[in-house]
Amino acid sequence: MKSLLRLVGIGDMRAAGVARTLRGLRNGDQRELFTGLGLAALSYLSSSKPRRQLIYRKRVPEGSAIVIHHRRRGDPRIEVVKPK
Repeated sequence: MKSLLRLVGIGDMRAAGVARTLRGLRNGDQRELFTGLGLAALSYLSSSKPRRQLIYRKRVPEGSAIVIHHRRRGDPRIEVVKPK
């Protein structure tokens, strides 16, 4: 992603997409227009990803494991498995 931003020359990919789209519309350049629309679409898709959420935090002894059972209904059930 960073190399793409360097190639475009603007730090914000959405702003670069909008600028290229408007430039393509103004000049009648299809390549510039579609490049701008592509950048704007990539920016939208990368920002609409689901964010990670911390659901459990605990230190466990070495050799133990945490098993998370997540079903569709309710909160996930967390089980700490300790060695015998």
